[in-house]
Amino acid sequence: METEKVISIIEEETKALLAHMGIVADVEVRENEEGYSISITAEDSALLIGRHGNTLASFEYILSFIIARKIGEYKRVIVEVGGYRKEREEYLKSLAERLREEVVSSGTEKTIQGLKPWERRLIHILFKDDSEVSTESQGEEKERVLVIKKK
Repeated sequence: METEKVISIIEEETKALLAHMGIVADVEVRENEEGYSISITAEDSALLIGRHGNTLASFEYILSFIIARKIGEYKRVIVEVGGYRKEREEYLKSLAERLREEVVSSGTEKTIQGLKPWERRLIHILFKDDSEVSTESQGEEKERVLVIKKK
């Protein structure tokens, strides 16, 4: 399926899901190296983001399934609302760098709890080529944690 058609479907389905939630918003879809990014500008961004980003994570998850059905294949869908994801990424990068320094200096592994899958992935990617530390996810479902340890 051609890119313009996929973008049109993603925009349409995003607006439909938002309408079901009673949220009026502007939606912009762009293709990126991993899939598609969706930027949503809404008057009530907090409602869509939810506590600790949980509503946004669920929205993104449901939307990715709807889109996969419509276009016939899975594509990574990243949803940004009111700069929340970008701010969260910056915070997590800062936290991960600080913990990395502690691991390198002390030799003791550090654990980060309560991360969403995309947040764990971000940190794994951040340290994938690091010469001094490695990362791994341990546990199942809600108990899953990210561990940073010295190589």
